[in-house]
Amino acid sequence: MEKLGSTLRKKPYRYILASLFLVIFLLTMMVAIRSQEVPNENQLTDTHSAGGPSSLTVINEYFEIFAVLLEVGIVILLWKTVKDFAELAKVSKLQTEVRFRPWVGPSGGFEFLREDNDKKQYSIAMKNFGEVPASNVIVTSTISDTKPDKLTFESSKSNGGNEFHIGPLLPGMEKRYWIFIENERYRKTIEGTSNLFIFLYFSYVYSGGKSGYGMISQLDNKTNNFVHREMWID
Repeated sequence: MEKLGSTLRKKPYRYILASLFLVIFLLTMMVAIRSQEVPNENQLTDTHSAGGPSSLTVINEYFEIFAVLLEVGIVILLWKTVKDFAELAKVSKLQTEVRFRPWVGPSGGFEFLREDNDKKQYSIAMKNFGEVPASNVIVTSTISDTKPDKLTFESSKSNGGNEFHIGPLLPGMEKRYWIFIENERYRKTIEGTSNLFIFLYFSYVYSGGKSGYGMISQLDNKTNNFVHREMWID
């Protein structure tokens, strides 16, 4: 993105310099033509004595034709300059929208912490990768035996799903969210008689509006680790 922006910035200025060069050259030619159009007395005498068409008139006509071509070239260069400046404005707007906003997402996978009573405790770190603070970060989680879809987020909220407010996240800040899995459900998954999916959704607010990050992970019974199956950004 930055390379594209720098390339677009260079092009309009090259066209402007080329246009200025052609304009200066055109003005120089016009001054030369005007100076040739005012002959002195000796030139008039030589012209009448020659009895034929003046070579100055022929040269003047060539200069005028060349001047028209230069004007067309200047118009084309100016048009390309305006077009490239419009593209540069679009890229700058996109860079501003992408850069000056928070980007909240996981900075790693699920990490096993300990076994508490009849549950296993996991944690996952969430980090703000952007340059702007994210306020009111809310995490919604759902554990199921079948792979959920994106609509699970709305249904879990309406059904009073596991929702937790972790507060603001400053740029570069990390916070951890805990997941508790029942030992019986974990055992069935390891034995291969059942599946275990974790749905997580981070929603947060910033000055430009509201955004979110969703992910669906599955417990792999061969490695005893969670594998991310699906991720998206809203």
